[in-house]
Amino acid sequence: MTKTVHFSTTNTLYSPLPWTPSPGASTSSLPPSPSAATFPTQPESPPTKDATKVVQEEPLLVSDGGAFAPPAPIVYSVWPSDVEYAAFASPRPNTLAVPLPSPIHIHSLLSFTPHAPPTLIFDLAHPLAVLTPRLTPAFLSPATLPPTPALTLTSPHLSHAMQITITPPHPTTAPFVSVLDVLASLHTQLHTGIRRAEYDALPAERRGAVDTAYFKRVAGLALVGVDEPGRKTEAERGVKWVDFLEGRTRFMGLSGPLVGSTHNVWSLNMV
Repeated sequence: MTKTVHFSTTNTLYSPLPWTPSPGASTSSLPPSPSAATFPTQPESPPTKDATKVVQEEPLLVSDGGAFAPPAPIVYSVWPSDVEYAAFASPRPNTLAVPLPSPIHIHSLLSFTPHAPPTLIFDLAHPLAVLTPRLTPAFLSPATLPPTPALTLTSPHLSHAMQITITPPHPTTAPFVSVLDVLASLHTQLHTGIRRAEYDALPAERRGAVDTAYFKRVAGLALVGVDEPGRKTEAERGVKWVDFLEGRTRFMGLSGPLVGSTHNVWSLNMV
């Protein structure tokens, strides 16, 4: 059967689970794990007039029975051009950010080590809640030394750079980006649905690779305990930027800063 791209009538941004350490947390103890992973949602954005018309012409196809198998990747077309994605708010030590001298160093949890296994094992195709049981106070440390209020990440597989910032800023201290800010914001941005125009702009061969990554990502959620209804819901959220990585979803670290940048542009390494 020939696969075609269909559309969803809504596009919902799902925020990661925030983590608040217990009052007795220390550098030698793990933070408490949630009893059950939940996925809070933001209100649905109303579709535009043009998007509504397209949805009526191309309804979403869902299997009537048996194990869920999405018939084709779903590509959203209802995102407004000025959508802003809130950064993952996380507590952090009361540390002042300082101006950027040269050189600048990335935290060991985020660093790319080409000749050794990564310090942090994290698959960005999985829910961010999978990382929660492994969080330690080290994740609240500044992502760079010296601390910086923002980072920029680039990838050869994405058409845009990803901005990592801390929002909202501290009322009494200068803000800095923490290790957890980088991971959470990276996950949130990669799990943003794409526009139809962005999908159609791909060469046919690359669209096929993105489709394959979409189906593999949805099916792979079973490995981390997501049940069939949960996988069906995720499939209905459509193709995301993480699928543009074409199956390269394991975080290998950040390398840089890139030559010629202002000391805060880093390359995202995935495998």
